[in-house]
Amino acid sequence: MKYINILFIFFLASCQSKEPVSVKEIISNEVVTILPNVKNPSIKDSIPLSVPIEFEITINSSNLKTLDLFCLIDGKRLLDDFLDYQVYDKQNKSKPIHTLDLSSKKITIIIKERNHLISKKDAVNLLKKYNKNQSIENLKFRDTIKFINANKFKMENKVIINEFNKVNDSLVFRALLEGGKMILVKKKINW
Repeated sequence: MKYINILFIFFLASCQSKEPVSVKEIISNEVVTILPNVKNPSIKDSIPLSVPIEFEITINSSNLKTLDLFCLIDGKRLLDDFLDYQVYDKQNKSKPIHTLDLSSKKITIIIKERNHLISKKDAVNLLKKYNKNQSIENLKFRDTIKFINANKFKMENKVIINEFNKVNDSLVFRALLEGGKMILVKKKINW
């Protein structure tokens, strides 16, 4: 009888419906960059540091009509544009995407967020640490200073990354199913 109960529990667990979308953060090998402060040029003592993050999205339902996403950084919803963040399909990183292609069951996206500021002093220290002979003073629109991949950067710069982690930043997916049912899937960003 004991074995029948165990089998029954496994059967019930396997019959439970999955969420229409599952999201998993994965280790990123994309390059960390410093960018010009286009969004807030009046801020003179800080500069944006972009630490790319990657997520693997699995579509578990054929009833999914649309899937949108937005970022919550420092408690604020960011705008999906070139000022706040950009989303790229890992298979085609040539241009940002605004809509996720639901024809594939697995999608890997890269998010390059531009809202985390570091002090110019920290930026200069990073330039020295990674032997970059560039200046942060005259960065213009579309200029970038590239460092190393995000995974290695996180390990080598824990103080900066710990500052990013002080606030629960997250990625929110809004899934619209056939029949009009909407589901939100929130995934914490582990900087």
